[in-house]
Amino acid sequence: MNRKHLIILISFSLVIKVLYLIFNYTITDNKSNLYNQYISICKKNDSYWYEKISNKGYPELRKREEIGFSKAEKYKQSEWAFFPFYPALNKYTSNLLGISFNTSALIWSTLFSTLAIIGIYWFGVNYFEKNNIAFYNTILIFTFPFSFYYSVFYTEAIFLSFMIFSFISIHYRKYWLLGLLLIPLTLLRPNGIVILLPLYLYHLEQNGLLKKFTFNWKNLFDLSNIKQSLFFLTSPLAFLVYCFYQFEKTGFYFAFSIAQEGWYREFMFPILSFFRRGDFATQFNSVYTILIIIFAIWFRKKLKFSLNALIFISLLLPLCSGSVTSMPRFISVIFPLFMILSQIIFNSKYKNYFLFIFIILHFVTLYTWITNQPISL
Repeated sequence: MNRKHLIILISFSLVIKVLYLIFNYTITDNKSNLYNQYISICKKNDSYWYEKISNKGYPELRKREEIGFSKAEKYKQSEWAFFPFYPALNKYTSNLLGISFNTSALIWSTLFSTLAIIGIYWFGVNYFEKNNIAFYNTILIFTFPFSFYYSVFYTEAIFLSFMIFSFISIHYRKYWLLGLLLIPLTLLRPNGIVILLPLYLYHLEQNGLLKKFTFNWKNLFDLSNIKQSLFFLTSPLAFLVYCFYQFEKTGFYFAFSIAQEGWYREFMFPILSFFRRGDFATQFNSVYTILIIIFAIWFRKKLKFSLNALIFISLLLPLCSGSVTSMPRFISVIFPLFMILSQIIFNSKYKNYFLFIFIILHFVTLYTWITNQPISL
């Protein structure tokens, strides 16, 4: 890795937060102290659920309707829609250091947004085998519209960090580290457990056991591969423990899935999720997601099978819930998409103009967030 690139990227991860603060000061009437202004940017919507879980834990509920439901204008939402690692992290940090949730969340968002940038660059150096394109790809990801989610009190930065360092661990065959990283990755978001599939496919590719769609069956069950594969079991084991915890508190092993109903989410064929409502956000998110899917299909040959698997699992799984409300936010962590885009425009003489357009659109999407009119929640 290029040391100069790393210094620039780490500086960028901090400077852009200062720009958020200046932008907020410019467009709002909030003239409180800088700390409170920045907290007002970062702490919105789901952040309050994380704070509630951090302070009070998960409630003990015994009726399905108490966990979550929606019917016409009536609905019930609960903490069980959110996975435990992020609120637990803030709880123990707050208790250990004697600080508030806000300060703890600020520390972790700053740390993990920086780690995510380093991880993306590191993986890019290994994948592209060229420092310059890896650097450009990293800047592109973090200037792209909706990438402000890496800096707010959500799980995007921490999820991307654990995911990208899991890929890096496989690259360097540090399977003991992978086993550790998979535990928080699984306990951060509902799709954490399914990320195990593209990670394992990447492991097979790195060890010459998978080329495109062809498996090396002769060596697949080799003792060395079996030993390495055992480290992947930490993910399903962590998920299993959490399922039993949910059962103890609610009587349901998958309370997190039931709770999604409170946000008007229900299982359906992915294509039926588009244009279900007439508001601008739903229309925009539907079009945006469809364009991303077309883009991913069209340029699929630019990536390994494992990374394509990551893209389509990450796109289709949330669409199965019947909602496009958070799709731009979910898309922001699908890093292989941006690797494709970087490969396409890196050699163009207009590549820096693209970055300029992306950063402008970045702040346009941030504007909707700050003014409480977010396109994506």
